[in-house]
Parts: sequence; C-alpha cells; structure tokens
Amino acid sequence: MNFDSDTNVVEVAVRRLRAKVDDGFEPKLIQTVRGMGYRLEAPAAQPA
Repeated sequence: MNFDSDTNVVEVAVRRLRAKVDDGFEPKLIQTVRGMGYRLEAPAAQPA
C-alpha cells in the first residue's frame, strides 16, 4: 500500500469525526490506539 505518511489527512478526518461524534459528550467513543490507529467503542451497557 502506498501512503504518504508526511500528510495529516487521517488526523484531519478523525478530528472532524470527533467534532461530530465526541465533542461535548461523555464517554468518548473514538479512541486512539497508539501505534495502531483508531477504534470506535461503545460503552458497556449499564444493568437496569
């Protein structure tokens, strides 16, 4: 796969997605996995 790692295209896209999904809410759904990338993880459901 050819990808120019000098660009920040992915970071910009994730930042825009975080602005729509995470900003102003807790817990944060988009998590950075260092050395791997990103993951979207829903919080565990609370028992009723």
